[in-house]
This record gives sequence, C-alpha cells and structure tokens, in this order.
Amino acid sequence: MLALSAVLPAGCSAGHVTGVKTAPSPEPRQVNINIVAVGDLLMHMPVIQSVKNPESGRYEFSQIFSPVQGLIQNADYSIANLETRLAGAKYGYSGYPVFNCPADLAGEMKKVGFDLFLTANNHSLDQGAGGVIATLGNIEAAGLDHVGTYGSADAKSKPLIKNIKGIRVGIINYTSITNGIPVPAGKPYLVNVVNHPAILKELQAIKDRGADIIIACVHFGNEYSRYPSEEQKDLVNFLFDSGVDVVLGNHVHVVQPAEIRTVTGKNIKKKKFVIYSLGNFISNQRWRYSDSGLLINLAIEKDLGSGQTTLGVIKLVPTWVDTYRVSGKQHYRILEVDRAIKDYENKADPLLTADDYHRLKQVADELSPKFLFSLDSNFKPATR
Repeated sequence: MLALSAVLPAGCSAGHVTGVKTAPSPEPRQVNINIVAVGDLLMHMPVIQSVKNPESGRYEFSQIFSPVQGLIQNADYSIANLETRLAGAKYGYSGYPVFNCPADLAGEMKKVGFDLFLTANNHSLDQGAGGVIATLGNIEAAGLDHVGTYGSADAKSKPLIKNIKGIRVGIINYTSITNGIPVPAGKPYLVNVVNHPAILKELQAIKDRGADIIIACVHFGNEYSRYPSEEQKDLVNFLFDSGVDVVLGNHVHVVQPAEIRTVTGKNIKKKKFVIYSLGNFISNQRWRYSDSGLLINLAIEKDLGSGQTTLGVIKLVPTWVDTYRVSGKQHYRILEVDRAIKDYENKADPLLTADDYHRLKQVADELSPKFLFSLDSNFKPATR
C-alpha cells in the first residue's frame, strides 16, 4: 500500500472514572473522512456466469470482492464505475461490445460496501434510453447513489453533494464518448458528455450549494494506453482551473499515472490530485496491465475553525483479478497485491499458484511509485 503523504498522529481519548468529575471534552476542531474509489466494473459474460447460483438463479457477485471488502467497508463513502447497464432481464444479458448485467449487481455491491455508481461512460447508451432509466431504477432500488446519467432534466439539474460527517463533497461524472451512439434528440439530460460550458454550469451549482471539496470522475483517454493523452491532460487542467480538487479517471482498462499539484489561491496553498486511470477493478481481460487496477483511499480533512477543507493522506492500493477453478467452473476474486504476495510466500492461500505469484510480483513492479508518479517530478513517497 502506497501512502502519499505523512500520517498525522491520532488523538487519544480519556477513560471514564466513576464518581470523578472531569472537564467536558473539547469540541472537535477537525473532521476527517475517507473516500474510496475503484476503477471499472467491466462485467463480461464469463464474470457474470461465474457467480450464478444454480439453485436460486441469483447472481452472487459479492463473492468476487470479499478479499478486499474490508478496504471498501471501512471508508466513509465508496465509488465504483459501472461499466455495464443494469437494464433488466427483458433486455437480455450481454457482455462486450453491448453490455447488460443482472440487476443483482447493485444489491451485491451495496452489500460489499459501495455507495455510488458512476454511470456516464461509453456504454451508457448500450440499451438505449429505456436502458438508462431502467438502470437508474435498479440502482436506486438497491439503495445506491448514482451520478452521470439521468431520467429527466429535473434530475440532472440537481447536482450530487454528499454531506459526509459534516464535509460537503460535490461529485460530477462525465464521459468523452458514447461509442458512436448519439444521445437521443430531445433528451440531452440522459448522459453527461464532456462539454466545457455544461461542466462549468454544474460546478457553479455545486459551489453555490456550499460544497467543501469537488471530485470529478471522468471517462476518457485512449484504451490500453498506459499514459494519458494530451486531451486528457488538457481536460484535467480545465477541471483544476475551474475549481475541481480531485480528478478520478477511468475507461482505458489499464492504470495510468497520477499527479499531485499545489495551487495557490486567496493566499492559501491547496493540494490537488489526479489519477488519470484507476484501471480495471473486475473484468475478464486476462492480459498484462488490464488484469490489474488501483483502489484509492482519499483522506479529506476540514478545519472547523477556518472552514478550510484539504486533502490529507492519499493511499493507492494495487489490486489484481485472480481466476481459479472449482469443480470445473471458473471463478474470479480481487486480491490486494501486496497481501497476496505475502500470503503466497507464507503458504496462507492454497488457491495461489507459482504462475499467480510471478504475475503478482510483476503487477507490484508495474504499479510501483516509479510508474505511478512518473509524470510528477516533485513526488516523494512516504517512508512508512
């Protein structure tokens, strides 16, 4: 696990002694939250078929994520990119190139600990306008939030701002493409397609509603390229200049590097962060670079005296999709790379093979700080 800044020492709490008067605890001066985000839930049919329970007919996706579930549940808010539609069985289940996954995925991801699905991506319109609306209904029925696609102009006009322990987090989601499928005439609200004036309008609405920090989740870039394009860099610069604090990229199905920038405004220095692509969190893409991804944990801190909100520790956790067979059936699971390497070395995971170990070591090298911050000459990793 890579921590990108120093860790502040934790405060100590006093014990309670019966019959002894103690001074009231001082009011907290700082609020801290953690937001976790992962890359693409790229739901190919082999992944879908691997979790079908033949007795109940339900699709039990949560088993795939159980090895990393603690990392997700321990966050205050967790985000994933929904690289499929959940339009229902009547649309037919399908993987690449036109996706539709059983709606069970939403409830299963809620069980794992996710809170928000990003729905603006190149597959948003795979099942047409009806598929967009049905997907949103199934997400809401599972108790999850969503951002990026909308069932009406009224819904689109209400920006997503989550009040998490007193920190107001604004989140936007846009895609650069819809795979050549045009947004239906008269329904421009269906999908957030990258458009500078539209982005500025939404950002202004978020600021007007008092957001403390803004996260932009963007579906962009050239698939399978390990480095961002000039178009990606230009869009990130625009977002930072427009008031965005964090940019989380997805779409290219491989991890791309990150940057930490310090900007000065109103006599205050502020840290901003971009990861150009978090890669695949789950997929059936078994080739090098596409079988891995990153889980990012953002610590956000708010000083209650000044009202200033800042980014604290940023942790990047490399993950890898492992496949194994039980009774002739292929299964998938997501592993934390560093932990899995240790488990193999300690003979603590009988499912891992020598080939798996070799690939895990490769992934650890591929997603080392040297690569992840190859665009950031000022980056110095924490020593802990």
